Amino acid sequence: MTTYKIDGAKFETMEELRSAMWSLYQDKMSPAAFEAYLIANIEEISPRKIAS
Repeated sequence: MTTYKIDGAKFETMEELRSAMWSLYQDKMSPAAFEAYLIANIEEISPRKIAS
């Protein structure tokens, strides 16, 4: 399962990330600027495959 990381915080879904981060940034930027910020800063973290 892919997780998403931004500003040092990890989220299991993109929806969780958007919701949590929007509550922090809604007074500081427009929705369009927020989406641009997400696109520029989100890291997708794939689970590590363990060799057997």
